[in-house]
Amino acid sequence: MTSNDITTAPVQTEERKSKRRAIVAFTLAALAVGGIGAAATSAAWTDNVFFSAKAEAATFNLQGSLNGTTWQESDNSGSIQLVVPASSLANLLPGDTRTINLYVKNLGTAAASLTSSVAWATSPASTFTTNPTTAVEGLSATLTPAGGATETDQFQLKVTTDSAWASSNQGKSGTIIVTIAGTAVAP
Repeated sequence: MTSNDITTAPVQTEERKSKRRAIVAFTLAALAVGGIGAAATSAAWTDNVFFSAKAEAATFNLQGSLNGTTWQESDNSGSIQLVVPASSLANLLPGDTRTINLYVKNLGTAAASLTSSVAWATSPASTFTTNPTTAVEGLSATLTPAGGATETDQFQLKVTTDSAWASSNQGKSGTIIVTIAGTAVAP
């Protein structure tokens, strides 16, 4: 080996290292650019699907009738619109029973669960010494929504005086309040 060979060996080794660094740097740069290109290409392949659903609340509306034909709200206990004719319960005698047909209809889009109550009005208060017995009979437990087969129900108010009803009840009076309460339920 000559002295010239010894001095050129480190220079050649250094040149090789520089070339390797350049090749490695170029390879890494190419991979980075290729990765960005792949990401840009995959972003172009997107798609969406959208859905819409309108939500709407049900309606709930009970109305009553005295004849099954003419319907009224009558939903304010201070201003009752459905008033049974006075002649239906006039001239009560001991042991008397009177039955009055009443009707309720569901005009809403929700089914109705029904309950009833009967009470004597407090204003004006009953003047009977013993009030006749009152009851609602034949009321359906549920009504279908409007348009259903059982959206309407006929039921009865039954008023009965005791067979030993005191003579002190002669000429006395009172007002009966029938309440049909409905609760909306799923059909």
